[in-house]
Amino acid sequence: MLTKIKLFFTSTRFKITIWYSSLFFLMEFLLGLVIYFYIYNISHMNLDSSLKAQANSILRVIEEKHIDLDSFQPSTVYKSEDELIWDIAYDVIVFNRRNTFIEVTTSNKVIFKTANLGKVSLSFPEKKGKSALFDYKNEELSGSAIRVCQLKGKKYVVIVAYSKEYISQTLNNLKDVYIFIAPIFFLISIIGGALISSKSLSRIDAIIKKTEEITGQNLEETIPGGEYFDEYGRLVKKMNEMVSRIKTSVDFMNQFSISAAHELKTPLTILRGEIEITLKSEKTPQQYIEVLKSNYEETIRMIKIVDNLFFISKSDNAMININYHEIELNSFLNSIVKSLGILGQEKNMSLVLEKAPNLIIQIDVNLMKQALSNIIDNAFKFGDENTNVTISAKDLGEKIKISVSNMGEKIPAEEVEKIFDRFYRADKSRTRKTGGVGLGLSVVKSIVSLHKGTVEVQSNDNSLTTLSIFIPKI
Repeated sequence: MLTKIKLFFTSTRFKITIWYSSLFFLMEFLLGLVIYFYIYNISHMNLDSSLKAQANSILRVIEEKHIDLDSFQPSTVYKSEDELIWDIAYDVIVFNRRNTFIEVTTSNKVIFKTANLGKVSLSFPEKKGKSALFDYKNEELSGSAIRVCQLKGKKYVVIVAYSKEYISQTLNNLKDVYIFIAPIFFLISIIGGALISSKSLSRIDAIIKKTEEITGQNLEETIPGGEYFDEYGRLVKKMNEMVSRIKTSVDFMNQFSISAAHELKTPLTILRGEIEITLKSEKTPQQYIEVLKSNYEETIRMIKIVDNLFFISKSDNAMININYHEIELNSFLNSIVKSLGILGQEKNMSLVLEKAPNLIIQIDVNLMKQALSNIIDNAFKFGDENTNVTISAKDLGEKIKISVSNMGEKIPAEEVEKIFDRFYRADKSRTRKTGGVGLGLSVVKSIVSLHKGTVEVQSNDNSLTTLSIFIPKI
């Protein structure tokens, strides 16, 4: 149970849900802040604009009508200054029935103020300039701050003020709504994130399930979903390619193991049989010598097989270091001819160096000598008796082409590419007679590849077979 809980909290599905809900919550929080400050600013801007408009209207009417309150005389229309100012301000405040405070002063004398001001005066002589907008705090008038607009004319000062309580109420209501809906939205984001992650990762679950079903016995099966072009489809496609490569490697390893066991079994069986026969009865010294010679040949054969296997294994695992040396090509090929010409004596065949340019190349001398030895040994084994094996070289600019040619039976076109495969022999009937186990040319290909070169085989109807290697000069 604890393991399942731990797996859940460490799963990608849980992490996606957390990231999605966290991002959603952050966006929700930022959106709330933006809305809050937008309403805060726009409310203050609208309030300031309204107060300035009211003050301007009152002052304009007083100044345009050339009303002189200092010389005011009661009449049948206006019995007092308050009635006159109220008549002027009526049109301004009639459409705003909230708690608006208005005061008109002249020469530091209050000549009019609305009844809601009571005994409080809004005169602020310390405020310099033609007009001023500022906050004012007075508990007798309002529990909230009061926004004041003081406008100075030529003779009169008009003060219009309004409580900011409605702005505070609006923002508080907004906060209450946000506090109520934020947890709901956050819960919805968690559920949505869980659904999205579950839906998006369901194909991963299917891939995992199918992958668990694939073993070494059913590598031919494929994971479904590779036909899609999204990330999962590309992942499945690459995984199927990987399974295919693994199958190829496993098939090769199985074949390699069978072939290696078979090739080693033959000389071991011969050794065992000859030793058993020898032990059953007394032999002459000459007979013992013949048995030892035969055992020696089989032992050399096994050593050669093991050496080739060891070299191929090191090559596959990048354990071979190339030691480049500069060498004159013509001299190198001449030394090959002198040391390997003896291999053709049994079939009366000769090794001939046809032509080679005089130039300096960089190669691993020992490895390249091993590669050419395997090629030439192969040419002697499968060449016709009483013919020559020819070595030639050609300068191709940045590369050197070294070719070994022999006269013999043509290699079928469908088998040309296979002769470099391990344990492959084009002539299945040649076993102990040729002594080959199908590893020589595989070693050649590995050595040439280490030199960043390529190998090419041509076998035509004229019984001429040519194996060429192409390697860079440097």
